[in-house]
Amino acid sequence: MKRNKTKQTIYIRIFCALFATYLVLMTGFSLFLIAQEKKEGSWELRTLALQVNNTIGGILQDNIDSNNQLADIAKLKKQLVGKSFFTYLGTEVAIFSGDYNLIFNTNDNWLCSYTEYSEGSKNYTGYGYLNPKDWFKEKEITELENYLNANPKAENPGDLSEYSLELEGFWVDNEMIIPDKISVVPMYAETFDEEGSVRGSSGIHLNDIVYASGYENTKNLPYFEHGSILPVNNGLRDKEQAINLRNLVSDQEKLKEAVKQPGNVLCERVNWLTYRYYLPQPYQNTVKVIDDQNNYSEFWTVFAREVNLWDKCAGTLIFVWVSCWITFVMAALILAAQTYKTYQKREELERFRKETTNALAHDLKTPLSIISGYAQNLMENVQTEKREHYAASIQANVNRMDKIIREMLELSRLECDVWPIKFEEVSLGEVCAEIIERYKQVSAEKSILTHLEGDAVIKADHSLMARVIDNFFVNALDSTPDGGTIRISIADNRFEFYNSGSYIPEEKLREIWQPYRKADASRGNTKGTGLGLAISRTILELYHFSYGAQNSDQGVIFWFEFV
Repeated sequence: MKRNKTKQTIYIRIFCALFATYLVLMTGFSLFLIAQEKKEGSWELRTLALQVNNTIGGILQDNIDSNNQLADIAKLKKQLVGKSFFTYLGTEVAIFSGDYNLIFNTNDNWLCSYTEYSEGSKNYTGYGYLNPKDWFKEKEITELENYLNANPKAENPGDLSEYSLELEGFWVDNEMIIPDKISVVPMYAETFDEEGSVRGSSGIHLNDIVYASGYENTKNLPYFEHGSILPVNNGLRDKEQAINLRNLVSDQEKLKEAVKQPGNVLCERVNWLTYRYYLPQPYQNTVKVIDDQNNYSEFWTVFAREVNLWDKCAGTLIFVWVSCWITFVMAALILAAQTYKTYQKREELERFRKETTNALAHDLKTPLSIISGYAQNLMENVQTEKREHYAASIQANVNRMDKIIREMLELSRLECDVWPIKFEEVSLGEVCAEIIERYKQVSAEKSILTHLEGDAVIKADHSLMARVIDNFFVNALDSTPDGGTIRISIADNRFEFYNSGSYIPEEKLREIWQPYRKADASRGNTKGTGLGLAISRTILELYHFSYGAQNSDQGVIFWFEFV
């Protein structure tokens, strides 16, 4: 229960810390990206303005006299109508004279085209604006706009592809078109391109829908029989936004204030992530400074547009937020899992420290009690005839405690990497033969048969490898019953040490490599210190040898592999 609560606490804290980091980083990135897109919006308008202003400058130059005055404003307006640079979605343009009088500005009138005149076989196209509010009712305008902007999906020849709005008779008043009748002609697909889009279509004037203006020509205006309404800038923009921008570019006071700092794009926030850009450009991109230190140009072209930065940033922001969220979640899970493992290791280490301390105290307590008892007998002259026995027992227990302490210090030095690592040629067979000879008398007393098979030469420290095998042998002698067998085999880069006897419980196979962990739960039935296998493990890990213990037929095998 405590571990589950600790694990939950670790996960929650790490997730909260990384989530806070995630929010800070993502917020900073989002603000940076929006700021960059805001600057990009200014540069885009500046680039467009330079291009359009140069074109408008050329048209103005063709229509001014030697005094830089417009000779015919009506002619200028007719030339400006229909120019492609007035159809940029979301951009409004206005042209002012040097004294800030509005000459021309974009509007929501319908753009019309017609054949203005012909020379031989060549026809010259004229353009004009049609203001539907002057000639039709609101309901009729809505119906006409629906036809004008309809976009039916044609998939096969003969399918309805669009509607063509034809001018059946009209008058031209400067740049304005006055319609007589407008007929709606259904157009049907005939050919398609490779992508499935309509390439060609045609319509027949049968049962056309006709809208009449009822205009009577009292001004003796020129009359034309046929023209077309072009589906350009009709219903493609937000009307309220277009009106606001149109009012902005037509504002004389705004222009007077802005020309004090020519060339600067003025930017203001409309709402959450929508910004409005405003830029006046002088005629021929040249500004004159007059006597009163005011900036002057013969003409000014004003540009304005609104940009929704969310539309431009949404894709990138969503991708970055989602991908980073997935990354942070994965990082949080990995970090939390590793932190919990570290916590478990620390808890295990603390538990091991307590157990080791208790075990050491247990192992030292017995000889200390014996020493204390024998010393007290010596002091009180109890059974003086056993003085030599008492002294020998005291010395034996002192030696035992000294051995325990020395092995503890040795294990500590090995685990702290202060032991000098040597690499020399070591014959495992020779080491095993020496150790077998060392414990020959003990083996004979217990009638234990010892076998050695194979040999191998490895690169290691002779004394350390001897210590590993010695610990294996001592552990085997302690665990092998009288009349048992010890078999050592060396082959295929593997060292195996087998001793007959009882199995080690499976759950103990990994624990026996720790200090004071034994297969036998009873600690008092052995003369070992409980550190032998722990020292062997540390030495094998020092040389990166894999090792282990496993139950075998009628016994246990301790092994390690070398390269």
